[in-house]
Amino acid sequence: MEVGPTCHYVMGGVEVDPDSEAALVSGLFAVGEVSGGMHGSNRLGGNSLSDLLVFGRRAGAGAAAYIDGLAGARPAVPQQSVDGAVAEALAPLERTGGENPYEVHAALQQTMNDLVGIIRREEEVKSALTELDKLRIRAAQVSVPGGRAYNPGWHLAQDLRNMLLVSEAVALAAL
Repeated sequence: MEVGPTCHYVMGGVEVDPDSEAALVSGLFAVGEVSGGMHGSNRLGGNSLSDLLVFGRRAGAGAAAYIDGLAGARPAVPQQSVDGAVAEALAPLERTGGENPYEVHAALQQTMNDLVGIIRREEEVKSALTELDKLRIRAAQVSVPGGRAYNPGWHLAQDLRNMLLVSEAVALAAL
């Protein structure tokens, strides 16, 4: 049986305070696999759910205390920013004739597997960055049939932006 090493998961990275789960970025709270430290990046299925419950509650309490501490100085999101985010999120549902997000996703997986794998060569990583630029253009034009409810194609269309961003970060870090 042939076995090939691969990147199974990207976990950890957001350093948090152990008492409140507050990150070094003011107003950001993280818990579970996205956080780093003793209870972040946990892949042991038997205890990860209890960790999420305990540390999720702590993160929620920390976030509530943070908001309460802002009093009248709570940040406001401009309506124009909200409208722009809504339009961007709904665009794949409203667009017709665009590419299927699963095709872009498959191409992204293949690109990262072939060019930014376990063994990395500078020219291949640079080539991957060029391909990621092309995939970003394709991802911006995907279309998804159906509505918002229970639509995994629409969810993938949303996820592609972040997948491309993480892929670029991995490739740039490799360089």
